[in-house]
Amino acid sequence: MSKWILLHLLVLLSVLGHSQTFLDAVITQAIAASPEAQVLELSQPQNTYNQASQLATLKPTLGITSSLPGFTRSINSITQPDGSLQFQTQSQAFSSLGINASQNIPITGGRLSLISGLNRIDLFEPSTTTNWSSNLFVVSYSQPLFGYNEMRLLKSNLAQTQQLNEATLGIQRQAFSQMIATLVLDYYLLAQQKELLDTQITELAFTMQRTSYLVQAGKILPEDVDLLTIEETKLSNQRENLNYTKQSLITQLRFHLGSGTDLETIQNLPLDTWEITPLDRDSLLKIAQQNPERIRSLQSTELAKQNVVRHRQNSGLSASVDVSFGYNQRAANLDGIYQNPLDRQMGTVSINLPILDGGKAKYNQLLAKNGLEQAELQETITQQKLLAQVENWVNQSRQTQNDIRYAEQSISLAKNRAVRTANLYAAGKATIDQYLKAQQYYTQLVFELNNARVRYWKMRYSIM
Repeated sequence: MSKWILLHLLVLLSVLGHSQTFLDAVITQAIAASPEAQVLELSQPQNTYNQASQLATLKPTLGITSSLPGFTRSINSITQPDGSLQFQTQSQAFSSLGINASQNIPITGGRLSLISGLNRIDLFEPSTTTNWSSNLFVVSYSQPLFGYNEMRLLKSNLAQTQQLNEATLGIQRQAFSQMIATLVLDYYLLAQQKELLDTQITELAFTMQRTSYLVQAGKILPEDVDLLTIEETKLSNQRENLNYTKQSLITQLRFHLGSGTDLETIQNLPLDTWEITPLDRDSLLKIAQQNPERIRSLQSTELAKQNVVRHRQNSGLSASVDVSFGYNQRAANLDGIYQNPLDRQMGTVSINLPILDGGKAKYNQLLAKNGLEQAELQETITQQKLLAQVENWVNQSRQTQNDIRYAEQSISLAKNRAVRTANLYAAGKATIDQYLKAQQYYTQLVFELNNARVRYWKMRYSIM
């Protein structure tokens, strides 16, 4: 977990600079405290364990096997000294103890084994005897021929899988960081909107008081006052809805950050001082190259190529060579079981040549080739989608910056217009409609400016 936190801080500082230190610290706090982040972090060892489990097939194995005395009593056909057969009752017990070791050879696909064992048979009927047999050691090697070697590319395939898992985990971590940034920025935007509403409601109450004098002076019709009442009701309803949304955001922030969440600092974030810069296309392309979808498409293409080779090699002649040598012995007592051991050898060549298989091998090869064509096409599609996504990021950035510039340039004019209209209204030279439209236009621009800034930083935190 601490490694993720340190890495996250370094990435944030390098991508976003130092002006967003508080928001970065909030995200880092959530990574350390949020139950969701902890669950996400626990998924990382699963990938490591799974990879280690598969790599274990390339490492030596060692095992001990044994069977406790197993007693059997049955009537069996027994060969007599003169060659005749008689059915006799036979009782016996069998015990064994063995040790075996093996090692797969990835470069050839073969398997090397070493076996050593000891066996004992006790006969109780028709006579009582004990016999021992042993394999002092038996070394054997089995080598498939012509078939596809599954072990040769196991490490490289697992390396690709590890890269995919790391990229997927990175995307999940990024999504979590984006969620926290979104919660913080939404709370900031809501606080700014609520502050704006409170100001509007206060100013509207003062305006309604002045309006009563204008009605008495006969400059405004009494019916026009209803417009102010409707506006007051609308603003009050908006403020009440914002309070509900605020409580929901507070609950989520405290779930991820703890009960000591600094809400005061969040709602006063100096977003207007944070530097807004254009997104660099080259940097975005590097980020896109680490997208799990791209890595998955590359891996799918590589596995599809391997599958074509697999079916081609496994469709024809297959053979295997098995050789072994060692020493064994038998004796009537344990003391003599390892005296003067006898050597043993074995060598076999197994050949399998399919003649008729109903076209199964042929269709498997065609299926593999079709799968490769699909994988290559999907790889191209994925690359095109990522390039389109980069262009979309760049265009969104430019559009948001245009919105910010427009709002910043227009807001002072709109404010002057609102003040001028308010003065004209107080003098009875402007209607209520003109007054309300001027006020609403100004507050709308203020909200759009705050919203554009929030949208920009949400986008930056979603692609970092």
